[in-house]
Amino acid sequence: MNPSSHARTLLIVEDNKDVRNIFAEVFQGVGYHVIEAGNGEEALALMAHEHPAVSVVLTDLRMPVMDGLELATRIKGDERFSAIPVVLLSATPMSNSWQALEVFSALLTKPCSFEHLLSTIESVQ
Repeated sequence: MNPSSHARTLLIVEDNKDVRNIFAEVFQGVGYHVIEAGNGEEALALMAHEHPAVSVVLTDLRMPVMDGLELATRIKGDERFSAIPVVLLSATPMSNSWQALEVFSALLTKPCSFEHLLSTIESVQ
């Protein structure tokens, strides 16, 4: 574990509550403060209240209300949040990944080992 992860805040955006809970538990176990949202709209509302505490966003792609791509685009387009890295973790590979890298700091495909996920989260901060 990287000691720099302590006191860092991870916003997990995932519509599947069970998956979100597992990720939250594991990241809390390595020292992250975790905030959870069920979709992009909830995430933006939380960021408005938690900023500048959010260090990195981990998001799914396909979610109701606002998906991960729209969320990342809105984050990068908002000067309050534009420096916050957004990592995509999705079961759906993006066919236009070169475009996705304009708004995502990293693209990961499920299933993904926690070690790889953690190292990616650490590397984008």
